[in-house]
Amino acid sequence: NEKLSPIKAYADGLYVHFSSKSEIAKKYKELKQKQLVTDVQLQGLSSLEDRLVELEELLNLKLKSNSSMFIATVIDASDSPYEQWLKVRFNVNAPISAGDYLVNGDGLGQILSINEDTGLVRLISDQRASVHVEVLRTGFRAVLFGSGEYGLLKLKFVPESVDVKEGDVLITSGIGDQYPFGVPVGKVTSVNKEIASSFSRIIVKTSADPISERDFLILTDFVSDDVFSLEH
Repeated sequence: NEKLSPIKAYADGLYVHFSSKSEIAKKYKELKQKQLVTDVQLQGLSSLEDRLVELEELLNLKLKSNSSMFIATVIDASDSPYEQWLKVRFNVNAPISAGDYLVNGDGLGQILSINEDTGLVRLISDQRASVHVEVLRTGFRAVLFGSGEYGLLKLKFVPESVDVKEGDVLITSGIGDQYPFGVPVGKVTSVNKEIASSFSRIIVKTSADPISERDFLILTDFVSDDVFSLEH
């Protein structure tokens, strides 16, 4: 027995060691599962907070305007590189028709067709779309064209001598009766010289992200050029 005592002590030590490791591994697994649950809850709270901020911005926009506005929620979006559209749902009793504008605090689109409580909206980033805009800083007016990529637009036929800088904010000018005056469209992200041309190559990023933002307002009429606050 005396000879076996060291072996027994060693075996007991191993048992305690591996039992401790097993217990630690078990607790680690439990803590990891709890962490995953906590992460999901935090993501849900963050998403809810973003949605509340978005709804608050829409409410403030509605309060600042004299026009009739109805809320619409995005239920589908195009994944085509050639067509940029959203499908939105609204109250079935809302007096909405083709040609009305889809807006939020930072962007716009136009309704192409409706079907009961849903509407198909063409975004200004669609390569077939264009909009007359004005540089908020200088008042310079030009035409902005869709690029076919979500969130990217091109300001074409602008001479190099025109004062347009990165960071300039573009708003709708109201020319052409396509959109009301003063709707924020986007910001200039780059200004470069066109090769073998006297024009500048100007890229604009839309202020709104139609893929991540769920709620917009549908503007069914506008009574004056002072539709939106341009404080920002």
